[in-house]
Amino acid sequence: MRAKAPPGLCRAAFCSALERGAAVNKKDSRRLPADELSVLCWQLSLLSRAGYPAGESVAMLAQEAPSPRAGRALRDMQQALDEGETLSCAMERAQVFDEYAVEMVGIGQVSGRLEQVLGALGDYYRRESERETALRRAVSYPAFMAALTAAVFIILVWQVLPVFQRVFEQLGGSVAAGGLAVFGPVGRGLTAAIAAGLIALAVYAGICLARGVMPFARLFDSSSAGRAAMRGRFSSAMALMLSSGLPVDEALSRSARLLRATPAEAAAQECLRRVEQGEALAAAVENSGLLTGLQAGLLSSGVRAGSADAAMREIALRCREESEAGTQRLLRRFEYALVMLLCVVVGALLLSVMLPLLGILAAMGG
Repeated sequence: MRAKAPPGLCRAAFCSALERGAAVNKKDSRRLPADELSVLCWQLSLLSRAGYPAGESVAMLAQEAPSPRAGRALRDMQQALDEGETLSCAMERAQVFDEYAVEMVGIGQVSGRLEQVLGALGDYYRRESERETALRRAVSYPAFMAALTAAVFIILVWQVLPVFQRVFEQLGGSVAAGGLAVFGPVGRGLTAAIAAGLIALAVYAGICLARGVMPFARLFDSSSAGRAAMRGRFSSAMALMLSSGLPVDEALSRSARLLRATPAEAAAQECLRRVEQGEALAAAVENSGLLTGLQAGLLSSGVRAGSADAAMREIALRCREESEAGTQRLLRRFEYALVMLLCVVVGALLLSVMLPLLGILAAMGG
């Protein structure tokens, strides 16, 4: 039987677990889908609002688990709660929740707003599920089309165009006369390389979607939409803790944990260092690059009015809207790029056949 750990030691063990790369990778590979996480968080929020202890809530949910994996995770959580651990530690032990959910529940426990945090997590994972569905729809169709285009391109260049070449040679011309000798040795090698690249990208996207992992996630995190999503996470956590009366430095330290292993991690640590040195919160978040100047101005006004938590909630809302709009722009650009690529490929194939044919017809007419 696992020994009972005091809450402080449990949090320390959890923080050290976050720093172990292998453990984090294992947790990511076993994470529940976003839609299941959304429903689970909302159920816990409703049961908490009704006055059920965390142990009883988890036990009831374990009997009605939507999948075997969720059932095993809930039973692991129930065992940890029965041994006296906190809900955040029980979630970390189940290894099906991401770092954001575990950290936010820990923040809710410290701030005394666990019910609100669980409800907010339910909304967050619902939006994540919608975003992942949109991304899968946007990636799966282009990936299939890219693979199909590459296969057709290879067949045309290696099988069909040589037939046209032989016909043109019999008529006294060649496809090379058109300036697009895509069927030659160099052209065939280049065609094979391009087609292999398209097929590799399509296979990579298919494997990622099959495993429930979003393809090109790091590229998204580095985009403006990804940075806005990170700022929204930070602002939402700060709003919860500031509204509960936690000191600014402690609230900032806990919120900065949400940005670990992200492009915003360095900015969060720089902001924390500035605040510890006595710099005002609004100036620190702006000078460190954690928030934009406009958002820092909104926070500064909120601090002066004694409503820093309300200002952070407004910033989180604006960041979420910015992230959603940015995601839609990325999807549109990706679709436009694919359409342009397909047009170029089809145009090159048509020109490689039509230009020599026009030359031969012109010579016959002369």
